[in-house]
Amino acid sequence: MLRALFLLLCAAAAAAGALDDAKEKFAAGDWKAALAAADEVPAEDDGYAKARYLAGEIHLMLGDPEGAEKAFRTALERKPGAEPLLTGLGRALLERGQDAEALKALEEAAKAAPDSARALCFLGIARMRATEGRKGRKEIEKAAQLGKDDPEVARAAVVAYLRDEDTDNAGKAARRFAKAQPKSPMGPFLVALVQEREKGYDDAIASYEAALKLDESFLDAHKNLAILCIAQNPLYTNQERTGKAIRHFERYFALGGKDAQVKRIWDTLQQFIEK
Repeated sequence: MLRALFLLLCAAAAAAGALDDAKEKFAAGDWKAALAAADEVPAEDDGYAKARYLAGEIHLMLGDPEGAEKAFRTALERKPGAEPLLTGLGRALLERGQDAEALKALEEAAKAAPDSARALCFLGIARMRATEGRKGRKEIEKAAQLGKDDPEVARAAVVAYLRDEDTDNAGKAARRFAKAQPKSPMGPFLVALVQEREKGYDDAIASYEAALKLDESFLDAHKNLAILCIAQNPLYTNQERTGKAIRHFERYFALGGKDAQVKRIWDTLQQFIEK
């Protein structure tokens, strides 16, 4: 009896340790190690839903929306109706192109937490995709005010504006966040998105590099920088850009990036290099 209790306590301590370890690795930007630690939390542990939520967020960062959807759905089985989980699920479904399902999940999220900037912002994006442009845009603008310090809300708003071909408001939103949060890598990253759309490619490269100086583990900055250096480098004639592309592709995959489109571009570049 005592031995069984001791083993049970040890298992509980190990599970708690795994979740704490996952959080620490996540904060440090060690995405692969954070995901591995989160996956070690057993289903019977009280922290299992939190671990699945964390895993979902990591899968989104890594460019694996299928894995994110599975993680968020599993967490929702334990915590039905939880806004962060519903918002995460909606984001994953948007990434997968399952817009109708995403809209449903995000409507539930916004209903569960009307003051959640993230839920409202991604709901706005879902509505814009569902051709409810004006309503969706109003929700995004409201979310940007509610969550003005939230980097993911700022990013979603800028991306939505760019999707709507509104580079003026996208630029204003990007610069506003960069000014308000000078230590956040999301600021220069968002500025780079707008510069790239406006065909200021050299400026965009510099801004992506500025984002990486603030956070070297910023996966999407590595990804966008690598792709930009290839897209604006016909036949790989610009050796400096080709070299940058190689370095940032390699770093993206070393950090655990899984985006299939990025992998295809990287494979094409490797074939050229090997010739």
